[in-house]
Amino acid sequence: MRNEARRPWWTSQALHVGVIVLLTIVAYAGSLHGQWVSDDTVSIAENPLLRSLAPADLPRLLTAFDPPNYIPLKVLSLAIDYHLFGGDPTGYHVVNLLLHVANALLVYLLLLRLGESAAAAFAVALLWAVHPVHVESVAWISERKNVLSMLFFLLALLAYLRFSDRPRLGTYVLVFVLFVCALLTKINTIVLPAITIAYEVAWRFRLRGRDVVATLPMLAAGAFLAWINLHGNPSHGANWHGGSVWVTLRTSSTVVPRYVGLVLLPVGLQTYYAVPLRASWLEPGVLASTLAIAAAAVSAIVLAWRRRRAGFWIIWFLVTLAPMLNLVPFPALMADRYLYMPLVGPLVLLAWAVEALVRRVPRASTAVPIVTGAAVVACTLLTIWRVPVFHDNFHLWADWALTTSYISADHPYAGPSRVREQELLRDAIARDGTSGPLHNNLGAIAFEEGRIADAVAELSRAYALAPHDPAIALNLGRAYLFAGQPQAAVRTLEDAVRLEPPSYYAHLNLARAYVLLGDAPRARVAVTTARTIRPTWADLPAVEAAVARLEQQQRAATAGS
Repeated sequence: MRNEARRPWWTSQALHVGVIVLLTIVAYAGSLHGQWVSDDTVSIAENPLLRSLAPADLPRLLTAFDPPNYIPLKVLSLAIDYHLFGGDPTGYHVVNLLLHVANALLVYLLLLRLGESAAAAFAVALLWAVHPVHVESVAWISERKNVLSMLFFLLALLAYLRFSDRPRLGTYVLVFVLFVCALLTKINTIVLPAITIAYEVAWRFRLRGRDVVATLPMLAAGAFLAWINLHGNPSHGANWHGGSVWVTLRTSSTVVPRYVGLVLLPVGLQTYYAVPLRASWLEPGVLASTLAIAAAAVSAIVLAWRRRRAGFWIIWFLVTLAPMLNLVPFPALMADRYLYMPLVGPLVLLAWAVEALVRRVPRASTAVPIVTGAAVVACTLLTIWRVPVFHDNFHLWADWALTTSYISADHPYAGPSRVREQELLRDAIARDGTSGPLHNNLGAIAFEEGRIADAVAELSRAYALAPHDPAIALNLGRAYLFAGQPQAAVRTLEDAVRLEPPSYYAHLNLARAYVLLGDAPRARVAVTTARTIRPTWADLPAVEAAVARLEQQQRAATAGS
């Protein structure tokens, strides 16, 4: 009889899988009762493109853009859902949750495949699964592209690991097909070749010519589909934030430390993050963020040769996050959903830090399960608490309105009746009357309802409480315009421009105010600046025409005199 030591029951992979599945479902069960929110209604519930899976309709389904992106597999998956569930969002939510569970299990499998201990793989996969930053990706049906693209990405990476061990044409074809499926679901998965190269260096301690050659077909496919996404759709009209690639990059640099903060302490999550545009590289926030990113990149390169596996996970975080930093412009500068794939890297590094601590201080080993368990419970509870935000449009609007001043009264999440929204804001103001954003949002509703005097009063309170908030200055300036007070509008809008120089709407409304004051030269400067920032926006020509009429009138008056 063999004297074989039995492994502790808590190291069982079957147990790990069961706990990951069960706890993930518990964390996100509340999402199954969610309604259509935000653009779900237009892109899914009322989208005629999803109505038919007939062979004759598939070419149209697979060649259509999901504005502004070409992501046909996401569209196809939703069409299948519509065929199964019709207009009931519950089934769509179930599919999103199942895909998220599958991704958590694939993260666990990937870490085991890369040689991580069962305990570390379990802890990382479980924390990744229940981390509240993923609520937006899982509970919002329209973010199907996030959960589905990561499924294909992880499957492609696992297939590549097999190909790296035993190169076979069939295995590579599988890698390539899965990678293309990921690209056809969300283009940010284009970074897979960089991850495979990093793997070869960090785990195989080599970079052969054939490893580089293996990435070439993937790079070609990625470049082709990226080109289609950027140029194949005439409606793809995203502009650089602030009208400049440098403003966008400076601003995006300040987002990275905020993401790290959300990884470590996922509180204060928002459906929309106010990210002020940055005018100079020398601003303290920009300078500190840029230096931190550069230090992380240099550390990754150094570790790639000294402690290569740690370097790999830093590279994972930076590379998978890079496409979400507006290197190609898109509307949102920051969002929780952008951490869906990058989050794996920091969690692995945290697990390694804990293991290193245990090696140095063996007595700490008894505290590790307790601390890890507490982190899992905390993340699960935060996720359960966050999920109802995506239950319906009112709750989504409320989260936005109570956390940021960067909204307007006609925000698409708000319903046709503004009574509930105003009651919500007044209750919040009663609890905290010192919040500029709350007064701003109440004033924005008054403005939209045509109660201009009330809007000016409420927005003036907001501006007094938050004089450094460019969004509040902009809203107050616009209210002054409609109140027939162009001089007050100019003063406030000039403050908005000073606070956020690349603000399109501040310059546009400033041009309107100067027109009312009869100051054609300043109106021309303001409207020209607005065109520089957003050359294609629809409300620009009318203001330019007003400026041109004023200039013509003044020239005629001068000639007549």
